[in-house]
Amino acid sequence: MLFVQPDTGNLMNLRISLIVLLLACILCTAGCTHPFATGNQSAGTLNTSTPPSIAKYQLTLAQPEDSAKLIKMDTDVYNLGEVVEFVITNDGDHDLSCTANPPLFSVRYQKGNGRWVTRMGDENPAPGNSTSLKPGESTTPYRFITTGWAPGRYRIVSDCGISREILIRSLPSVTPTVMSCPTMVNKSPSIQINPVSDQDAGEIFTISGTTNLAAGEELRYSIFAVSSATTNTTNITAAKLVSSTTVVSAGSCGTNTWSVSGEIQIPGDYFIGISDNTNTVSAVKRFTVLEIARSTVTATIPEKINAPGITTG
Repeated sequence: MLFVQPDTGNLMNLRISLIVLLLACILCTAGCTHPFATGNQSAGTLNTSTPPSIAKYQLTLAQPEDSAKLIKMDTDVYNLGEVVEFVITNDGDHDLSCTANPPLFSVRYQKGNGRWVTRMGDENPAPGNSTSLKPGESTTPYRFITTGWAPGRYRIVSDCGISREILIRSLPSVTPTVMSCPTMVNKSPSIQINPVSDQDAGEIFTISGTTNLAAGEELRYSIFAVSSATTNTTNITAAKLVSSTTVVSAGSCGTNTWSVSGEIQIPGDYFIGISDNTNTVSAVKRFTVLEIARSTVTATIPEKINAPGITTG
């Protein structure tokens, strides 16, 4: 009987070849799963220092070419310093050819004369391994930051033969309005009373004014009757209605305010006098309290009518 011994060396080589072939297939499959890993030298998506774009508004610009719709973005308008993010999606029926693997892009800026100049990326990149994006396939997101850029219109140009225009705007800085006060010279203390219109008796009203005395300082005021509309008499000394105090309130540019409120029951002419605690400065103003017009009630007595068929004599 004839026995054939197997060649162990050839068997080992066969196993190694199968393992190498299997690894090659796995690597090829993994590469085909993600064919468009972004690698733009100015804004790669693998750079974790670039934050994702968060667009809180959606504004669309009219695009010069219909192919711009293949560049997908949240908005076409960004503020200076924001992150621009986009992906390329092949919405067509045929493969989208790109000159580099992974596809590259550049950003161009439109100058005042209408000429486009490159702001980021290579305007004419060196040819490399071409690739294609099949229908329905998308690239991974591209991102770039607009910090330090000039406001204006920009164009994202992909080496896949498509482009999209965006607008970068600068927001006006909100500067609080600072009121400039006139130059103050050494002014003597003063108190002013604002004009007082005629008031109705029994109604609450307010008398106010201004002063350059310090806020929080106490002022004294008194109200006197000049004449009474009911008695037609004049006696200022005996007709003091009230004497009290009020406090200066803070104003602006050195001009502060004061006010008092109350009511007067008796119609007539009155004076208000106000001064500081030391009577160094004072002011006086005259005003009138009017009598409230009372409505007149008219009663009509009905005419006496005799009962029918009854006469009186």
